Amino acid sequence: MRWRFRDAFTLVELLVVIGIIAILISVLLPTLAKARQSANFIDCQARLRQMGQAMQIYVNSNKGMLPWGVIRHTPPLPASYKEPTTFWHFTVSEIMTRKLADPDGVIRGISAVFKDQDTIPGMDSRYVNHYTANPRILYDARENDDVPGPIIVAVDRRPRKLGSIKRGAEVFVIWDGPQAMDYNYNTYEMAAGIDAWGLYINGLCEGNAGVKYDRAILPGQIGVPNIQPGQASQKKYNIDVAHAFDPGGWLSHLRFRHMNNKRLAALCLDGHVEPREVGTVMVRDIYTNPK
Repeated sequence: MRWRFRDAFTLVELLVVIGIIAILISVLLPTLAKARQSANFIDCQARLRQMGQAMQIYVNSNKGMLPWGVIRHTPPLPASYKEPTTFWHFTVSEIMTRKLADPDGVIRGISAVFKDQDTIPGMDSRYVNHYTANPRILYDARENDDVPGPIIVAVDRRPRKLGSIKRGAEVFVIWDGPQAMDYNYNTYEMAAGIDAWGLYINGLCEGNAGVKYDRAILPGQIGVPNIQPGQASQKKYNIDVAHAFDPGGWLSHLRFRHMNNKRLAALCLDGHVEPREVGTVMVRDIYTNPK
């Protein structure tokens, strides 16, 4: 007897196999996407913990003082230093990498810890930073008071002492920041716009009886009338912007970039990382030593 072997699947069999594969993909892809988002969020929290450890090393080595947030040097610059501005992430990066500037005093790059996985791809500059810092904790010590903008200046020109902050386990010091194209997809060096109107009225540290610490904080508006509730504003202005100082830029100093643009990670002063849903960052998370 002569046996006959079939060399290929029939069209119906091929369609059945393709259909099964398509169903499996449709079931698995959302799960895989969610797993990747979760992994990126965990990675972000690990990065923030590393920043916290580096800051603690700095504090221990500097008599309990926290690093400056921003120092804008008035020309002429010191011969050993070529950068016109020193940012908090320069200081933290130097502790992590043990090297910051080249021998000529120019900064070529900072630690990769400051580059988050869920940020938009873009024109990363030589010192990429995707996080922003609390101006009530890491003070701005600009040397040139003519620099415009909503920037807080430490009155006595000294950095803040860690021991002066009563709620280290609660208050945020570094968190996910928005990106701006004209900043080469870096975040703003400080979150000076966070609830800026209340920030100026109430000062760096104490606040007053008129501040409601249990309300959702505004992403950052400066004297804007008919201001929106903080919870709705956090959702509306959870954006990246083309220009750091356009209306969207002023209003987006919190970036809930994880888990489909719904969650933010923030480092507290005691070193632990706090995850927050959009709309749930409160005034007491940013303000220090409320009465």
